[in-house]
Amino acid sequence: MQRRLLSAASTACVGAALLSRRGVRAFAVVPSAAAARRSSGTLGGRFAKQRAGDGDSASASTSSASSSSWILRAASTASGDGDSSPFSELYGNTLLSIQQCIGAAEQQQTTQSANKPKVVFVDGSWYHKPDPSTGLLRNPAEEYIDGPRLPNTRYLDIDAIATTYDLFPECNPKKLPHMMPPPKLFGLAMDAYGIGNEDHVIVYARRGALFTPRAWFLFLSMGHDPGRVHLLQGSLEDYADAGGTVETHSPIESEKKDGEGYFAERYADCFDGGILNVPLLHQKYYSTAVTQYNAVPSARHMCDKEEVLEAVTSNMDGGNGPKTVIVDTRGSGYSKKGHMPTAIHLPYSSIATPDNSLAIQPKEALKELFEERGVDYLDPELKIILSCGSGVSVCHGYLALKELGREITEDNTRIYDGSWAEWGKEEDLPKVLQDE
Repeated sequence: MQRRLLSAASTACVGAALLSRRGVRAFAVVPSAAAARRSSGTLGGRFAKQRAGDGDSASASTSSASSSSWILRAASTASGDGDSSPFSELYGNTLLSIQQCIGAAEQQQTTQSANKPKVVFVDGSWYHKPDPSTGLLRNPAEEYIDGPRLPNTRYLDIDAIATTYDLFPECNPKKLPHMMPPPKLFGLAMDAYGIGNEDHVIVYARRGALFTPRAWFLFLSMGHDPGRVHLLQGSLEDYADAGGTVETHSPIESEKKDGEGYFAERYADCFDGGILNVPLLHQKYYSTAVTQYNAVPSARHMCDKEEVLEAVTSNMDGGNGPKTVIVDTRGSGYSKKGHMPTAIHLPYSSIATPDNSLAIQPKEALKELFEERGVDYLDPELKIILSCGSGVSVCHGYLALKELGREITEDNTRIYDGSWAEWGKEEDLPKVLQDE
């Protein structure tokens, strides 16, 4: 099927010349007209039956101190100080096996205290399409409330802990979905969850969810020590089938156990059935609270459309300057909805294992994915911008690069937060679209 390249008039001539030089004759360049406890039991057969129907800051920091604190933590990690907590064996391991998570849950039960580093499980379940078996979009918050859950789990909603139009209209006037949150909002949410900078965070999801790397990356982008942010390789169901401990009681009961490291008592009024009410948290505390959790001053590794446009224009111009590789991790949307000129397609589904969407491919397979597309991911001088549909599946690409040992810096590996949700609607931005 013939495709056409839509671009702003200002880039039409150079784009046409480049495409002509490259022998891409199927394109036409035209201006765009479109605008728990073990006693709680394990998941096992009981869950199958259940689902069949299917504190005030004493040492608070300003944002400047927050930045300094994060830099000190990073320096400490780089110098080899690492982690001396009871969970030090987890430190630096991004991907955790089922057995590692079972061990962490058991260790957590014997060392839990509000005043020491701990393991916190985070349910990052998020669904972008209806369940194929029912035709309905699953509600991860309701599933979290109904249980079961891994012990001491918080539910994190990437649509709520975000720069939403409702809370920050001046920062998101286009009403783009799940944009990275202001660090202060993230810090407030962490205070409410009782999560500290030194805690180990293990992100997991239920079978059928796909995008736990997005919740994992959120912690990294906000400045949590990368060595203390982990991903369960597999689902909640996989964990329980292997004998892992789960909670089946109501999260409301957990809210009352602040002394055991659950939800912070100060913010108890911002939880509804165990779910953090982010608008209420924002209304009551955002303008006045000084957070105990130290987030970085601004989200890390993020870029905007201007930075992407500069890269696209430079790539199309074919000059001698440093090249930027744009990697698009969408699935069929890459060809059906269009993409940026010069973007390379690397579907997020190819990064996950074929038989388990919540596990990542081994390194050899990941290496092949990038090498067959001509991406020299080990070159720290090569700038890589990752994009997708709305800034979610793009985190699969970032995770893959990290697992492959890329020397990631703030400048050489970027995520386009707005992604195609923004780019596709901008009339003056260059696009490669399918003919209708």
